[in-house]
Formats: sequence, structure tokens, C-alpha cells
Amino acid sequence: MHFEGVLESRSPRAKVFEMTTDPDQVATCLPDLQKFVVKSKDEFVATVRAGAGFIRGDFILNFKITERDPPNHSKLLVHGTGMGSAVDVAIDVRITDGKTGGSTLNWTAEASVSGKIASVGQRLIQGSAEKMINRFFDCFGQKIEQSA
Repeated sequence: MHFEGVLESRSPRAKVFEMTTDPDQVATCLPDLQKFVVKSKDEFVATVRAGAGFIRGDFILNFKITERDPPNHSKLLVHGTGMGSAVDVAIDVRITDGKTGGSTLNWTAEASVSGKIASVGQRLIQGSAEKMINRFFDCFGQKIEQSA
């Protein structure tokens, strides 16, 4: 599954980059966050309540920042397990100067799901994943604006 979006901000690129690579800033925007533990500046683990349709439960998500090019680019890999299922997500973030000052954050996410949740059906999974990702980036966009 492929997802993408753009966030415009009044915040400078360096501040936006700092926020995208700060586990505390990232985790607080995760929908239905149950628990969060920082392992290092590049790794953290979160437990979230997630699912598709009527199938819901806890997922343990392992996050790892695999690329940093301040203040331009970062990449985050996520591997999650729960309810007899697995999810893998690669999130690529690119930050450029904004057209009227500030910055523009372009993001893409490639996700794959396997196990019991995958048997629910691709359209249902796509819709649930899109809702979660949009909730995350709506929250994150608000946090960036508040920091401007």
C-alpha cells in the first residue's frame, strides 16, 4: 500500500527535521497509543490499539530511524506484530524550503500487512491504514505549527 502527503509549515526546516527524528514528538501523535519506550535516539517501541473493521487489538511497533540528512531527509522503518499479524512500513520524509518562507514536508509511506488482518480484505485494510496515517500526520502538522 502506498500513501503520501504534504505538510506546509511556518517552522524552519531545521526545526521540522528535529521534530521528525525525535521519538517523543513522533510517538505522541500515534493514534490509540497505549505505551511508549525509547530505546535510543534512533529506536523506540510503541504499543497501539489498531485493526481493520471489527478485528481490533494491540500491536507492538518497533520504530527505527535508518537515514538522517539534516535538515533535508529522514527515513523511518516500522515493524509491528499483534493479533497473529505483522505490518511493515517504510516512511520517507523530505523537507524543503516553503514557497513563502517556512518549510514543506513531503512524506511517502509504503506499507505491507500479513497474517490474520490481511485476510480481512485489501480495501478494508487500506481504509483503516489511511485513517491512522492521516490522523498521525494531522496531529504532527499541528505540532509543527505550534512550534513555529
